[in-house]
Amino acid sequence: MARLIFTIAVILALIHPALAADTPETLVERWYSGLATADRATFDGLLADDAKIILEDIDAIQTKEEFLDSLDEWKNAVRSATVRHRIASAETDTITVFVCYQFPSNTTYTREIFNFRSGKIIESAQSSVGEACEGF
Repeated sequence: MARLIFTIAVILALIHPALAADTPETLVERWYSGLATADRATFDGLLADDAKIILEDIDAIQTKEEFLDSLDEWKNAVRSATVRHRIASAETDTITVFVCYQFPSNTTYTREIFNFRSGKIIESAQSSVGEACEGF
């Protein structure tokens, strides 16, 4: 019996750090790491199957699959870009992030709001704040 209890305790100890790692803040950090390389596998794991990516400035909503399909184009764009982000506020299931996208020919400053459910991103809404990231 003691051996069984010990085995269960070891399993729980191994599982607990993995569960703690999937906080909304950690998911956001993984999102921006994935953006740097346009890593499809990262986003496939981060996004819920029914996730929506809302691009407010162009009045478009992408499904998870549409977003994943757009990563090839993003991969070309991000090669010469710098993406910096800062979490502005975090609530239980919502995080707001300010992001500076610096490309060789332009700069975009955005606000991105993420919503979460069961350790996955269910919504990402992006809107432009400006064309300069001064003071970022």
